[in-house]
Amino acid sequence: MAKHAFLLLSSPDNPGKFANPLTYAQQLDAAGHDVVVYFDGAATNFFDGLADRAPPAVEAYEGAKDSGLIAGVCDHCATVMDVVDALKPKDSTSPVQPTNRTPLHLLTTAMNFI
Repeated sequence: MAKHAFLLLSSPDNPGKFANPLTYAQQLDAAGHDVVVYFDGAATNFFDGLADRAPPAVEAYEGAKDSGLIAGVCDHCATVMDVVDALKPKDSTSPVQPTNRTPLHLLTTAMNFI
């Protein structure tokens, strides 16, 4: 099977731009492909106020998270956008564990949620 990486860049103000690629990532994963999803640029704002985001985007994110597809968030972008605190684990439902792991040290690795 093929390998796929989704890089979400859009502002979270448009839930379709989040729901569609996250849903497609889940469909590819279910079909046996290797899939990862990264948040970059304005998309890092998604985690700030996650509970207030549009249901289609949150539901798609939760599905991708539950499938272990969320691979990372751009550390630089999260810092510039001032959303790093929203990424820090507060409990077992927090979205991201901030630790750099990529060769270019650009992305923070997400926690695998069970």
